[in-house]
Amino acid sequence: MEKTICKRSATVSFWDGYAKWYKCWMEHNNYHDRIIDVLTTMVEPGWKVLDIGAGSGVLSLPLCAIGCEVTALEPSIGMRNLIYEETIKRGIDYITIDERRWEDVPTIEFKDYDIIIACNSLHCTEMVFEHALKKIFKARPKNVFVITEVTHDSKVLLSYGDYIMLFAKKYITESSFAYHSMEEVYEHWAFKKGRPVFPYEIEDIKSRLVFEDDHLWIRENAIVGMYWWRKDK
Repeated sequence: MEKTICKRSATVSFWDGYAKWYKCWMEHNNYHDRIIDVLTTMVEPGWKVLDIGAGSGVLSLPLCAIGCEVTALEPSIGMRNLIYEETIKRGIDYITIDERRWEDVPTIEFKDYDIIIACNSLHCTEMVFEHALKKIFKARPKNVFVITEVTHDSKVLLSYGDYIMLFAKKYITESSFAYHSMEEVYEHWAFKKGRPVFPYEIEDIKSRLVFEDDHLWIRENAIVGMYWWRKDK
């Protein structure tokens, strides 16, 4: 995530406004496919799952579909509305949506869950990434699965107490953005910056655009890290 919006992205109000752009981004790339594949392969039906910063439910809902008992922790009403939309589309009515922030949740409430997951969300808390991650281990789940882009200010360790890392995988995936008009391009840019687009920035923006499949694209890749820990029995 760009440095200019990192601080703002730690606020719920940012995500309320960003939800429509997040939905647009989700509709035009397969960013989460490998993550979903790992989860649906390793997670067993019936597991109790906490998804921190669940966003649109992109990870929560596939786990609901295989029979997990999922709590989606999502404080942004804009993002929760995306979850509601997706549950209706998929015919899912067995998910618990918790409106609180991870900073405000007592870990005792999620003690001994089968797995706690967090995908690109720990750096969006008011806690620093490292403290937000350590709080997960304090909840004592059987498994911890964290996904974060390597550009984030994130530090992960091989072990946390009696938790041992099962695997750490890094890969490159597309994170492109597609627009339907130049007006959308400028509107999105202005929202990210928190100000109008300056005239001198317009040429730079235009130079990054590619027209394909009836859309204007800003092509980008991201380096994603997936980390899984299991509690040593």
